[in-house]
Amino acid sequence: MMSQRKVGAVLSYLNIFAKNLVAFLYTPFLLRFVGQANYGLFQMTNSVMVSLSLLSMGFSSAYVKFYITYKTKNEFDQLKKLNALYLILFGCISVIALIIGTILVLNTGAIFGRSLSASEIQLTKYLMAIMVLDVAITFISSVFDSNITVNEQFIFQQSRQLMQTFLVPMICIPLVFMGVGVLSIEITQISVTTLFLILNINYCIGKLNMHFDFTNIDFSLLRDLGMFSFFIFLNQIVDLVNNNVPNFILGMFQGAKMVATFAIAVQVKNMFFMLSTSLSNVFVPRVNKLVNLEKGTDVLTDLMIKVGRIQMALLFFVLGGFIVVGKFFVRLWAGRENIEAYYLVIIMVLPSIIPLCQNVGIEIQKAMNKHIFRSVIYVVFAGINILITIIGSFYFGLIGASMGYVVAIVFANGVLMNWYYYKKIQLNVKRYWIQTVKIIIPFLISISLFLSLQLYWNVDSIWKFIMFGVGYSTTYIWIYVKFVMNKYEKNILSHFVKNRF
Repeated sequence: MMSQRKVGAVLSYLNIFAKNLVAFLYTPFLLRFVGQANYGLFQMTNSVMVSLSLLSMGFSSAYVKFYITYKTKNEFDQLKKLNALYLILFGCISVIALIIGTILVLNTGAIFGRSLSASEIQLTKYLMAIMVLDVAITFISSVFDSNITVNEQFIFQQSRQLMQTFLVPMICIPLVFMGVGVLSIEITQISVTTLFLILNINYCIGKLNMHFDFTNIDFSLLRDLGMFSFFIFLNQIVDLVNNNVPNFILGMFQGAKMVATFAIAVQVKNMFFMLSTSLSNVFVPRVNKLVNLEKGTDVLTDLMIKVGRIQMALLFFVLGGFIVVGKFFVRLWAGRENIEAYYLVIIMVLPSIIPLCQNVGIEIQKAMNKHIFRSVIYVVFAGINILITIIGSFYFGLIGASMGYVVAIVFANGVLMNWYYYKKIQLNVKRYWIQTVKIIIPFLISISLFLSLQLYWNVDSIWKFIMFGVGYSTTYIWIYVKFVMNKYEKNILSHFVKNRF
C-alpha cells in the first residue's frame, strides 16, 4: 500500500502536467478547426450539464467511510450489501440524470432560443443529448471508481487517467479532420467514458474481487448515508457558487471582457487546487483506517504535518515561479488584454495555500463524521462571498470581484477551520504550524531575489523567461533541501533518486 501511495502520488502529478500540457495545445487546435462559435456552444452546453453532477450528492465520499468501517470490523457480508446498495443508488441517480437531461434537450429552444440561431439550437441539442448519456454512464462508473480508491489501487487509477488524458485528443483530432466538427469532442468523451467503465468493472470484479449481495439489503442505511453525504453535497454547491458566480456577477456589471480575464485566472488557480488534492486524495483510505482503529489525534496530526509540508513546499514553489515569470506567461498565452489575470491569480492563490496544505484535515473531519460545522460555515461565507463580490465588481472591477473569495478563504478556511481542528477535532494545530511555516523561507528569499533582478532585467523574451525560471527553481530547491527539508522528506527524495538513477 505504501508503494501504491508513493507511485500513485507521482503519477497524479504527472497527470496534472499532462492535462495542462494537453489543454495548452488542444484548446487552440479546437478553436481553430471547429470554430470559436461552435467551441463556445460546447462550453456553454457543458456548463449546463456540469450541474447534473450534483445529483451524486456526496455519496462517493460516504462509500469510503462506510466501506472501511465494515472492513475494519471484518463484516464482509455487509461490504457486499454496501456494494449492491451503491449500484442500485447510482443506477437510480443515472436514470434521474437521463430524465432531467432529456427534459433539457427537448427544451433547448426555450432555454437558448433568444441568443442562438436555428442551426445552433439543433447542434446544441445533439451536444446535450450525448452529454446526458455521458453523465449517466459516469454515475455508474463512479461505483467502481470508489471501490478502486478505497482499496488504494492508485497505480491503476492514475495510469488509467493518464491514458485518458492522451486518448481524448488522439481520437478527437482525426474526427475533426474527417469533418465531424464540434460533435467530435463529445463523441470522443462518451467513447472514452464507456471504455473506462468496462475497464473499471473488469478490474474491480476480476482483480479486487468486488462482490454484490442484492438479498436482504438494509435500505435503512440510506438514512445514515444521506446524513453523512448531505453536508458534503452542501460543500459541492458552495464550490459551484464560488467558481461560477463571480463570472456571472462580472458579466452583469462589467461586461464580457472582464469575465474572460477572470475565467483565465480561475483556470490557473484551479491548477493549484489539483496540485494539492492529488496528494491528499491518496491518503483518504489511510485516514479512515486510522480513525476506525482509534489511533489517536497525535498520529493524525503527524500525518497532516507530513502531507501538509510536502503540499506547502510544492504550492509555494509553483506560486513563486508564477510570481517571477507568470506575467510574461499570461501575456504570451492569453494576450496583453488579459494581463490582470496575473495579479488575480496571486491574490486568490496566496491565501488559498492555508486550506490547500490542510486537505488531510478535511478527510479527518469526514472520517470522524464531524464535517457538519465546516459545511455550515462554508454556506454562510458563500453568501458573504456573493455580497462582497457584487459590491466589489460594481465599484472596483476585477480586483473587487476577487475580494469576496479572499475574505471567505481567510476567515472560513483559515481562521475558523484551524480553530475547529484545535478545539473540536483535538489536532495539535500549534505543532502543525511550527513544523510547516518554515517552508515559506525559500519562497520569500527566492521571489525577493528574482523580483529585485527584474528591476534591471525585465522578463520580455523566451530566453529570459527560461533563464529566470531555471534560476528561481534552482535557488528555491537548494534553500529548501539545504535548510528546510526534514529527515522524512530527505528519505523520500533519496529513495526516489536511487530508484530512478
